[in-house]
Amino acid sequence: MVLDRKTAIFLSLIFLGGVYFYLYRLDSRILWEDEAITANLAVNILKYGIPVGDDGKNRLIVTTPDDLNSDSIWVFSPWLSEYITAGSFAIFGKGEVAARLPFAVLGFLSVIFLFYLVWDIFKDRQMALIALVLLVTSEVLILHSRQCRYYAIAVFMQVLLIFAFYQLLKRKRMGIVFIVIALTCQFYSNYVFVPGNMLLLLCAGFVFRKKYPGIFSDIIIAAVVVSALALVWVIYAHLWGQAMYIGRTSYLHKFLFYLMQINMAMFPLLLLVLLIYFRKSEFFIGTGIPRDMLYFLIAMIPFQIVFVINYSSFYIRYVIVLVPAFVVLQSLILRKSPPLLRYTALGLLCLTNLIGYAGLFPFKTIRAKVPNIELQMPKITLKDIIMERITPYFNRTEEVIAFLRENIRPGQTLLLSGYGTEFPVIFYTNIKVISVDFIRSRLTEMPDWIIPQSVSGINEYFSGKKFSIDIAAISGFLKDNYEMLTIDVAKSSAVGSVPEPDLYEYVTASEKTQFIAFKRKTQGEAEIRTR
Repeated sequence: MVLDRKTAIFLSLIFLGGVYFYLYRLDSRILWEDEAITANLAVNILKYGIPVGDDGKNRLIVTTPDDLNSDSIWVFSPWLSEYITAGSFAIFGKGEVAARLPFAVLGFLSVIFLFYLVWDIFKDRQMALIALVLLVTSEVLILHSRQCRYYAIAVFMQVLLIFAFYQLLKRKRMGIVFIVIALTCQFYSNYVFVPGNMLLLLCAGFVFRKKYPGIFSDIIIAAVVVSALALVWVIYAHLWGQAMYIGRTSYLHKFLFYLMQINMAMFPLLLLVLLIYFRKSEFFIGTGIPRDMLYFLIAMIPFQIVFVINYSSFYIRYVIVLVPAFVVLQSLILRKSPPLLRYTALGLLCLTNLIGYAGLFPFKTIRAKVPNIELQMPKITLKDIIMERITPYFNRTEEVIAFLRENIRPGQTLLLSGYGTEFPVIFYTNIKVISVDFIRSRLTEMPDWIIPQSVSGINEYFSGKKFSIDIAAISGFLKDNYEMLTIDVAKSSAVGSVPEPDLYEYVTASEKTQFIAFKRKTQGEAEIRTR
């Protein structure tokens, strides 16, 4: 890779922009519910060496008590993200920057790695530079990389998987090692990505077995090793017991949802119109390895989607590993387009979501209702990202937690309404949190604090259910034993920190609302009240 002066200057500016977008102000907001799951388990790893889900004070549960095994060890999901976070906490201390830094760095390294790969595979400087600009300004990749979650691990390992297959096509057997590393790390961060990748590799190896002798046996070796390493977790966590997370929702609805999200955040379907400018020989560039790598990247898309739509829940995070494939396809289409069209489209893709929004018409007219289509709005995405970096952000969760940290005393307890455990409250206050939904028997003693609403509200938002303590039923008890306090909080979205581009809240809500908290009276105050 030889760089002239202009290209070197351009690369330097783009990389600085990438550092700003991916790494700057990682502490701009508190950890949201899913991030705090990882962070709490990481704290327990530092205490006990493994992700204990019950430290004697708080029991960490997302869905059911089966999230923990009989030894109170976390088995709801594999542990790679938690150990990475624990390592960061050990080095930098407990906090938002330490929690997110390893993942943000991996996200940014994915950008650099894929840029190098595009240049090396396709031997086209302009195509590689287009891919780099698209990656540096990718709203969906930036949002997911700046999370204390598995997302950035999955994307980086997907790029490594692409590199590994490229190595096998070049008949370098180190590709076997890279496949094992990539798929094993994906499995131990979130195994939802692995079946599609595994089947893709096996099919690609079979198809190319004559053209590249030995490639199929190499992939078989890698698949056997990965399966053996994965089997350890399958047996330990009784993975077959998580069959409840498969199916349920309409496959058509999920397919349309992913297609719409891909259109809005990864690959606007209107770009396919540009293919009318190409002859087949122009699009499937070159011969040999470049063309075969292109086939591999195109095939990656349906292989992932076919498996992901079997998962009961559906978020764009489950197809986030397709960003590298879509970026390569976008960069190739733009590279082959007429210059004026190329740079106009590139500018719109980097700055806005307008091309994707313009392509929503088929989704709006289809009879089957596409989930979340009403949330899609035209916007200048790059402006939103910059605004988040230069303006403070506060949400209701942060302000309720600030109130609790100022008012609670060591050893006190908090009864919360909500679905699951309020992980951010536990992470930031260290108070004993009692969730209404996981009380199996009567409380043996009154909690020191009661909040009749969910602090984050995130699980209620996604489940479509309302969880609240019935204040009317216990109003007399509360009046006699508790003092009612009000907390002014931002009227923020419950899902304002969820890294879905159509949900993410970049600036603080301008309106305020009130939160109610009940503080237990001292024994003397309660006696006076009951007389």
